[in-house]
Amino acid sequence: MFQAKLMVWITTLVFFGYGLLFSLSPNMLFERVTDSALFSYSAAIDIRATYGGMMMAIGIILALLVLRAETLKLSVIAATLLAGLMAVTRLMGIVVESQPNDTMQIYLATEVFFTVWGLFILWKLPKRRFYFK
Repeated sequence: MFQAKLMVWITTLVFFGYGLLFSLSPNMLFERVTDSALFSYSAAIDIRATYGGMMMAIGIILALLVLRAETLKLSVIAATLLAGLMAVTRLMGIVVESQPNDTMQIYLATEVFFTVWGLFILWKLPKRRFYFK
C-alpha cells in the first residue's frame, strides 16, 4: 500500500508541477524541453492549455483517486497507463524523428521506470474479487 501511494503521489506532483510551470511560462519551458521556440501566440496558448491545464487536471484527478482506499488500485492503474503510453509514444517519436535531445531520453527512462514500478505494484497489490451488490 505504501509503495502504491508513494508512486501515485510522486506522479501527481510531477503532473501538477509540470502543468503549473507550463501555465506560468510556456515559452521558456517549451524551449528548455524541446530545444525549439514557439513561433505564434496560438502555439503558446495551446501549450499553456495542453501542458498546463491538462497536466494540472491529471495531477488533481490522480490525487482524488489516491486519497480513497476504494480507488487506490485505480490510481495506480491510471498512473501506470500514463507513464506507459507516454513511454511508448515517446519511443515512437524517437524512432521516427531519430535525434532526441537529452531531455527526451531522460523522460523516456523515467517513464519506463514508472511503468515497471506501477506494474510491479499492481502485481503485488492484494487481489480482490469484485461482486455486484
